Amino acid sequence: MVQVPSSAAREAATVAAERIKQIQEAENADKQTPLQKKYFTVDMMCRYEPMAESMAKVEEKGEEDPDALKDLEQHWGRFMDFSWTSQWDGKKYDLVIYGASGYQGHLMMQYLKESVLHDSGDTVTFALAGRSATKVAEMRDREFSETPWEDVPVLSASYDDAVSIIDLVKSAHVIVNVAGPYMLAEGDILVDACIWCKAHYVDVSMEVPWSFRVKELHRYAVDAEVMVVPSCCSSAYPDLGVYMLAKQLKEQVGQATRTAVCYCRGEQAGGESGGAFKTRAAMSSIRSGVSGPEMANAMMDPFSLGGFIPQVDRNGVKQVDIQMGTGLVTPKPRMEDQDLQMAQVSKDEKLGIWRGPYVNSFFDTRVVRRSNMLQADLVNEPYGLTFNFTEFAMLPSEKQQQIYYKEGQPFVPFGQHGMTVDEELHTMKRTGKEYGPGEGPSLEDMAGSWAGFFLHAESMDGHQEKCSFITRDGYFEAARVAIETALTLRFDKNKLQHRGGVLTPSVAGGTCLLERLMKSGVKFKLGGWHEDEECAAP
Repeated sequence: MVQVPSSAAREAATVAAERIKQIQEAENADKQTPLQKKYFTVDMMCRYEPMAESMAKVEEKGEEDPDALKDLEQHWGRFMDFSWTSQWDGKKYDLVIYGASGYQGHLMMQYLKESVLHDSGDTVTFALAGRSATKVAEMRDREFSETPWEDVPVLSASYDDAVSIIDLVKSAHVIVNVAGPYMLAEGDILVDACIWCKAHYVDVSMEVPWSFRVKELHRYAVDAEVMVVPSCCSSAYPDLGVYMLAKQLKEQVGQATRTAVCYCRGEQAGGESGGAFKTRAAMSSIRSGVSGPEMANAMMDPFSLGGFIPQVDRNGVKQVDIQMGTGLVTPKPRMEDQDLQMAQVSKDEKLGIWRGPYVNSFFDTRVVRRSNMLQADLVNEPYGLTFNFTEFAMLPSEKQQQIYYKEGQPFVPFGQHGMTVDEELHTMKRTGKEYGPGEGPSLEDMAGSWAGFFLHAESMDGHQEKCSFITRDGYFEAARVAIETALTLRFDKNKLQHRGGVLTPSVAGGTCLLERLMKSGVKFKLGGWHEDEECAAP
């Protein structure tokens, strides 16, 4: 039975919690990390009754009682390493997949079963986790019944219980978080716990608000040498493609990259998952200002994840906006970096490609700009000091005549599959491929789907390079990229260029990640683009 601590013990715990808060605010410029806010509280300290009582004794007698001070020191050590309440059994797995009872968890298990546990050269240990151990176990039994992994461990943890999250993180070398939508949950507690306990972190988010929150933990992750890698999904392919093109230009002609563009196309046979619909609705509400002006502005800012490059005049002087009456000076962004440049139908005269707005371009471009910033900050090797990146849907020939007279006009965004988002949703509804929460297209439905990413880059002096990827459906690729990134962090860490930070897939994994993806079946071509006959699901 839990005993209620005495009033003296609770008062001492309250004083201690307040002192800790003051120290943290002084050190962190009035800012606590998510785990600190959740863990260093009066209630949490009072739950550890022996420490609360030790605090009361020290408050009463001070340094006159050395035994009380020693006792408090021991309890404080246990409080700081979480051992006073930990249920961790001491086992540590290479990967722990959190949120495993949902649709994306199902795909992760399928990918592990079919592509990693049989074919990988690594001996991989893993566990499955979620808020409800019962639901996770049901999914495990469905996916791994009568296989060597039918008894894979199931762990339980909830964002509401900081100690359970700590125990979860202690159990893993790498956490793969697939519990979305991320922006609607307190997942930054899990990220922060990974940094505290030195476990790497991967997720499959494509949400600017979530990435905006997580990047605030970057300096802590750098100091702890922990890799935090959100957006390990199909967005990784434009990111890796730009990384490889910039590397090629630097190695071949010794020049920085001035511009890069990615064209996306493919064929779809599946549908839209229930989770994707929920995420899209949440993004729309945030964009409208429901979560406050800061987050709405972040959604509209092309440099919200970093990598800002100001507009300069012909003399190289930054151009600025000055707010009258305040003197507030804000550097002007370049027009070529504005989202509006990707929101119109136009023709790339250099490559002869008709292009339209792409559904993921506003997110993918922010990831690539962050990569450019990180390469500059961490190793002083940016892609380019005036680097520009854009992304479009590559319009199929049957669409070109329809949109020819709409050049320069705003257009409904295109998906990966040659039709607008509205057309895709109409097709899904007509064919019965609308899914509820925790549901999505089956692997059989996705069998004929493929996605292609065709990239072109140009150096400051006009040297050009191309590369392309051919992958499977985006849902399958989220599982592939997340698992292969996790394996890269777990088994290839000594080969990686960087040691920690809130990174992008290309900055975290580099060529090691690309090699794993290619080994898993992804088609990659450097020096040109795949021909039409090569564009099929790998």
